[in-house]
Amino acid sequence: MKYHLRPTDELFIRVLTDRARNGIRAGLISGPPGVGKTALARHLADQLGAEVEYYLCHHWTSEEDLFVRVDPARVAALAGGVKGVDLHDAHRPGVLLRAVEHTLESPAVVIIDELDKAPERVDTLLLEFLQTGHVHGPFGETWVARADKLFVVITTNSQRPISEPLLRRVFRYEMPFLPAPVEADIIRKQTGAGAGVCRLIVQMMAAIRKDGDSSPSLQEGVRLSESLRLAQGVGEVELLLRGWLCKTDRDWAALVDLCGQPAAVLWGEWNRD
Repeated sequence: MKYHLRPTDELFIRVLTDRARNGIRAGLISGPPGVGKTALARHLADQLGAEVEYYLCHHWTSEEDLFVRVDPARVAALAGGVKGVDLHDAHRPGVLLRAVEHTLESPAVVIIDELDKAPERVDTLLLEFLQTGHVHGPFGETWVARADKLFVVITTNSQRPISEPLLRRVFRYEMPFLPAPVEADIIRKQTGAGAGVCRLIVQMMAAIRKDGDSSPSLQEGVRLSESLRLAQGVGEVELLLRGWLCKTDRDWAALVDLCGQPAAVLWGEWNRD
């Protein structure tokens, strides 16, 4: 799906690409899942013609994942004097080191996705890197990024607070969903569905975002619209709604509060269009 820029997205890109700024340019995009945070980071890379290095955080994210991991077998071979093995072979670069190496020849965009899933100490590791652009190896090596060619985009779903020092170092952007008419127009253009169906799907997504447990993405709305042509009745439309938009019973309850019999209403709108 082609990325649709909001005016606020355009400002985010202008801030991160401002050549008057010194050092590594970094931004933190917060917002609910499905709003388009990672897609904006990838769009930034496309605009810059940059290499992308992507890392999805987990509760076990470590310094080695970010910087450099040592291969014990190759270290042992090096220590044992095995021919054809040198110090470089002992390294397994993490996401930041890979990006640093890219900057020697071209721009690089690092995407650190869902930082709020990682332990709080990862915030400190990122802060130090953003301040210096240095990666230190286990044998005293140091790699230095071309700061003018390195861009870091961090995303968070706000499952935990991000440390204040890191927040001070990045440009912070709270990303909203696209306006409802824009979402409906994108679904219509992507799928060819009728305007009434697209508006209703967007209304349903908005109801779940407001009163349910999840936040259906625009892509999920597109997939629902595409799948409606496969349905052969109200029962199957309900399965499609539950399969694409609703992740919990509370999500479904939000649709019921919106229109009573959501599957029947959507099926009727589909047949009218």
